[in-house]
Parts: sequence; structure tokens; C-alpha cells
Amino acid sequence: MVSILCPFCDREIELDKDLSGEYLCPMCEETVLYENKDLLEKPIVFGKYSNFFTVENILSGLFFILFSIATFGIVAIIVLLAFVVKEISEKREVNRRMIAGDPYPEKISAYGIRIDVNKKMKLLHWKEKKQLEFYPNELTSIEHTQKYYKGRFKLFSSIFKRSLEFTQEKESKGYIKIFLNDSYACSILDLTTKQGVEICSVLKKLYGVSHSVDRQAIEYEGGDGGSGGG
Repeated sequence: MVSILCPFCDREIELDKDLSGEYLCPMCEETVLYENKDLLEKPIVFGKYSNFFTVENILSGLFFILFSIATFGIVAIIVLLAFVVKEISEKREVNRRMIAGDPYPEKISAYGIRIDVNKKMKLLHWKEKKQLEFYPNELTSIEHTQKYYKGRFKLFSSIFKRSLEFTQEKESKGYIKIFLNDSYACSILDLTTKQGVEICSVLKKLYGVSHSVDRQAIEYEGGDGGSGGG
């Protein structure tokens, strides 16, 4: 929130967001132009364009190739058909939302976000044509979904001859949904809880945007701990 002085009636106006733009004075009903000159010293970047080349993905790709060779390409054909069906289904859904008047028919997902010195934002998507840029006055809210494993573990102690049972949470990867002009427009994926909290904190500080947090538990069956020495 910021307070400015109306040049027409010399009354003080309180703005909900510290964003440049035109505002209506509630006293004299004149249009007041406010320009925020508090720019960032340098761009802020969270995440990256793509996390495709990870050890997990590379090993999965090698396993898929070997398995396809072993099955004479049958698995590869099935996966290709599934991919084609998925792409066609997604394009139909985008066209349906476009016809329905959705301002952001394609819900773009990326692995990072860049905030420029003029506070304009850009999703870091690996496809150039899917990059989405938006301005501070378009950002209305964000939703942070955190995921974690909740399991029950047992520790055995041969000294006390009894078992101790406790619950432990292990954080997993979540995501952030971004709403532009009150419509869901894009997401930042594959975020640790710490990364997501940091992004939400920066966006809230810079733009005064509201955000919600949703923690979702993933069922995890933990094993028994090791026995103590006897």
C-alpha cells in the first residue's frame, strides 16, 4: 500500500498496490497518474528454461531404448501413439477454451521466471513460441502447491527392548499457479518447497499480490529403521 497526493484536490489517496497506472481519486473523482520509480537494480531469475537433462531422465531414456529394442519396437510404437493422442487432446482443449473466450487458452508451464528491472515478468520456457510475458498490473494472485511424503517409521532399540514409532515428513516437488486478470494463465513447475516459498515471497513483496498455500500429502510407506547394537 502507498499514499500519494492528488494534484487536483490536494487530498491524500491510498493505493492498494504500489504499481504504476491511472487511479480515480475518491474525493474529486479525477484521474490521477501514478508512476512508481522504484525499479530493480538488476533482473531477478528463478529456475531455468528446462530441467530435461537430469540424471533421472537420462537413465529413464536409456532404459526405454533398451526395453524397446528387447520388445522389437512395440513399446516405442505404443508410447508414440499415446503421445500423439495426448497432443491432439490438448490442442482440442485449447481450441475449446479459445472458443469459450478464455483469455489464456493455453495454460503454459515453465521451469522458471525472470523479473526485469521494470518489473515485467517472463516465464522461462524452453520453447520460444511458448514464452509468456506479463506486466505487474496483470498479476492478480498466485497459488503455491507444496507436496510432501508423510510416512510412518519404526525404530527398534535392542537396549530398551521396545519399538518407537514416529511420523516424518519429507518434502517433494510442487508448483506455483499464476493468475493474470483473475484468470489462471500459467504455472512454474518442479519447485522444491523452499524455492516456491522464495518465489512467492518475492512476488508478494514486489507487487503486493495475494497468494495461497496448499500442502498436499503423498502417501509413502516407510520401512523399519535398523536395529541398535546388542
